Amino acid sequence: MSAPRRPLLLLAVLALLGAIDGLYLTLVHLDYEVGAVGLAAACHKFSSTGCAVTAGRFGDVAGIPVATIGFAGALVTAVVATVAWRRRDRWDDPYRSAAVLLAYVSVLASIAMAVLSFVEGAYCPFCLLWYGINAALGWAAWRSRDAHLGIRDMLDDALGTPALVAAGIFGAVLFSTMKYYDHRRTVLEQQRFDALVPALVREFQAKPAVLIVIADDAASRGPADAEVTIIEYGDFECPYCRRLWASVEHYAETSGRRVRVAFAHYPLDSSCNPDVDKLHPNACAAAVAGECARRQGKFFEYGQQMFDHQADLDRDDLLAYAEAVGLDRSAFTTCLDDPTAIARVRADVTRGAALNITGTPTFFINGRRWTGVLSPDELAAVVEGLLTPP
Repeated sequence: MSAPRRPLLLLAVLALLGAIDGLYLTLVHLDYEVGAVGLAAACHKFSSTGCAVTAGRFGDVAGIPVATIGFAGALVTAVVATVAWRRRDRWDDPYRSAAVLLAYVSVLASIAMAVLSFVEGAYCPFCLLWYGINAALGWAAWRSRDAHLGIRDMLDDALGTPALVAAGIFGAVLFSTMKYYDHRRTVLEQQRFDALVPALVREFQAKPAVLIVIADDAASRGPADAEVTIIEYGDFECPYCRRLWASVEHYAETSGRRVRVAFAHYPLDSSCNPDVDKLHPNACAAAVAGECARRQGKFFEYGQQMFDHQADLDRDDLLAYAEAVGLDRSAFTTCLDDPTAIARVRADVTRGAALNITGTPTFFINGRRWTGVLSPDELAAVVEGLLTPP
């Protein structure tokens, strides 16, 4: 009896297409991370939000882009399927079993990422392409399998040499891709810095300064007569707000100037912000929790906890972070349900609307407005450029 050949070859080709898509999404993730346009421009031709979800809260695992993991896995599947195709006249071939199982894993990964994309409330056109490729991959794997073998039998077959080969290839591809990714990120960030910072300084200098009075009950720290005042309107579920927060904290800690930092709430959550859609379902609750922490004098410590755990902002999580920074749990719990706490958040939202704020992060450096993220080095260069006489 001869083994089916065409589905096995199709399996290898589809896996290779998946690897190409995964590599593309890896480079798109890099574009979003460094604020470049690059390859991400193609995504915006098919979706108003582009492929930004690839750099969202579910876009990486332990600092490794999910797209990179998908790329490595698809390339491994392509290699193992190719080896199986070259041994196509053999039944009970462990490489065939390994290729089929890897394809099934790809299908499960697609389902998991589709669910997370739904939770995020956004989609990526090239992610949808990946889901389609993996669906076809699953069909080809089903047609390529040894029909008399069950999953357990295939697993027993694959856990020998094929598993070692697959693990070795996966590790090598993941390591080399991340080495390139880190190198390319460094190059792009330097290029962006060299080209962008002078233009940023000129753009900031051209903006009229807006007089913003920091309320007595605002979340702020630093001297009232500071040389530099940075006010951020942010959302604790916004990944870009997290990056800006880190840049501002770094500048405040390392600058030799007198710096005052203030944070105002602008959750992208319609339950407390009527001017936006419910993009971040826990953002209002997180803002209220931040207000409750402010009342106990630990807003910035608590805010750091929330930014460090953006994917976990349920009520139990918020209570755990309160304990982690040493807040009075009873007072904090009572505050979460206090109408004056949500009223304080809504007051920030109202002030933000009066400033025509529509997205996050939006921040002001000595009254000059910017929407988006600046890296620590960019922020420091912009501030120094603003303070240095022309």
